[in-house]
Amino acid sequence: MNVGFVPSAPLLMPDVAGGSAELDHELRSAAIAVSTQVCAVGSGDVIVAASWPTPGEWATDHTWGFEGFGVPRRPADSRPRLPWPLGIGGWLLDQIGWTGGRRYVAVDRATTAAGIEPAPGVLVVGDGTARRTEKAPGHLDVRAEPFDVEIARLIAAGDVVGLATLDAELADDLMCSGAAVWRWLGGLIGSAAISRAELVTHTAPYGVGYFVGSWTF
Repeated sequence: MNVGFVPSAPLLMPDVAGGSAELDHELRSAAIAVSTQVCAVGSGDVIVAASWPTPGEWATDHTWGFEGFGVPRRPADSRPRLPWPLGIGGWLLDQIGWTGGRRYVAVDRATTAAGIEPAPGVLVVGDGTARRTEKAPGHLDVRAEPFDVEIARLIAAGDVVGLATLDAELADDLMCSGAAVWRWLGGLIGSAAISRAELVTHTAPYGVGYFVGSWTF
């Protein structure tokens, strides 16, 4: 199994980022590279998983669209839209030309992986804290940066249990949207042995913790 970690940052899409797209080039390139690794499984499905208030699986006839950010899809596509964090994963799969199967799974804090059949590839979309600076969505909280540093360490170390058992209350306080999907991932992986772990980047250019990394089992 290949697992990739990417941020739920709409700015990954150049059309959404607009004039700042070049500033986010390295983050975008890293996310595309990790998505390529996830899809190196060859055959089989890729699961795209992300935190979302309404949990459940989304039909594969859904696709990405970021009209909610004021950006129409070009060329137009009439298919129903995924929640935007899942849409980021779908967009990344399209960018790398993935033509295999896809499964879209939205999870909340209470969602478990029970009943979900593991797939050869899992693309996990989620952010760290959103309180790294005064201009961050949640404004500054001095606990945010250490929390994100710990997340980065856990991804780099391939610490499945540590990532899945992050302090849920603190994660909520710090607006860490990735905590729920990382917890779900721990349940999906179970006791599988990890053979390789890599943290490609950890950055917070807009006061939100972004991580790109990969695990191989």
